[in-house]
Amino acid sequence: MKPNLMSRSLIAAMALSLSFGASAQSASALEKVRLLIPVRAIDEAFAPFVVAKQLGYFEKEGYDVSLLAVGGSNEAAIQISAGNGEVGAASPGEALVGMQSGKLDIRYFYSLYYANIWSVAVLPDSPIKTMADLKGMKLGVQSMGSAGTTFGRAFATQAGLDGQKDITFLPIGMGAQAITSVKQKMVDGVVYWDAALAKFITSGLDLRIVPSPENLRTLPDVGLLAKPETIEKNPKMLVGVARAVAKGYDFTMANPEAAVLMTWKTYPEARVQDADPAKALAAGVMVSQGRMKIWNTQKTGEKHGLLFADDWTRLIQFMVDQKIMPAAVPVDRVITNQLIDQINDYDRAAVIAEGKKADLDNLK
Repeated sequence: MKPNLMSRSLIAAMALSLSFGASAQSASALEKVRLLIPVRAIDEAFAPFVVAKQLGYFEKEGYDVSLLAVGGSNEAAIQISAGNGEVGAASPGEALVGMQSGKLDIRYFYSLYYANIWSVAVLPDSPIKTMADLKGMKLGVQSMGSAGTTFGRAFATQAGLDGQKDITFLPIGMGAQAITSVKQKMVDGVVYWDAALAKFITSGLDLRIVPSPENLRTLPDVGLLAKPETIEKNPKMLVGVARAVAKGYDFTMANPEAAVLMTWKTYPEARVQDADPAKALAAGVMVSQGRMKIWNTQKTGEKHGLLFADDWTRLIQFMVDQKIMPAAVPVDRVITNQLIDQINDYDRAAVIAEGKKADLDNLK
């Protein structure tokens, strides 16, 4: 080899080596974050988190985020308070109980769901038309520890019934077991969250939702929480993680099909079981978009994740009225909006444009 060619080869090799070194250093420089998701298996209802991970939104903020399914909101809240995760997505039920008692040291800093996810559903020919018709009925729930029992009693109480005595709850699990229980009329109806009801429907179980009172339907639900110490000492990380999730939501709304396919690619067990790919995808989008409907509200304007003190005060009072916790907890101990403006500081139009041009064929 001629000297000048040897020099060029050496320089190229050194440049490549430096490039790999810089890349490795960059990857190792990412701060690791554990983000706890309150389900046993991540599915289309949590597509924005998967999109944020797969499209590198977390990495662009400087974080290596692990999405960890922990089985439920109670577990997510407990583990965050114990320091076994940095950010958690959790329904506020048990979190509020823990805050009120002083057992949990956590605070919500970004809202995800602006309506509660629980509904009573019955077969189309059921005589149950309103919540008042629940008297003497048996309602199926995933388990006796499910928040479905709390909301089932609350729905009955609002309709003038005795929520403790006038209805009975039976644990019927999930999947085929739950569907069989409804079809064979072992229960008169069910109290499940939105994504579960959507999956029942896509599996062939025709259901009708019983209208719920507006004041209960609009109670806030799942949000992102962290330890107050983390909010004070590492707000940059919380802003980055929430901003990536916000981008994931924008992408999911711009291209629901791409978001669902991305979720299935990462979590194949979430895929709707249907031999027809088009029907499966349509069912997956129904599950995802059913949840996305409550990820935002006109009240927030242009600010994703904004928390409303009045709504959270109503939720706290609801928990007291239902005797879930003995006394109210000050709302400023529960929520903070101090990071919202920074979280929303990004080019939303660019994210939406990216979503619209995503190639579905590359995701199948």
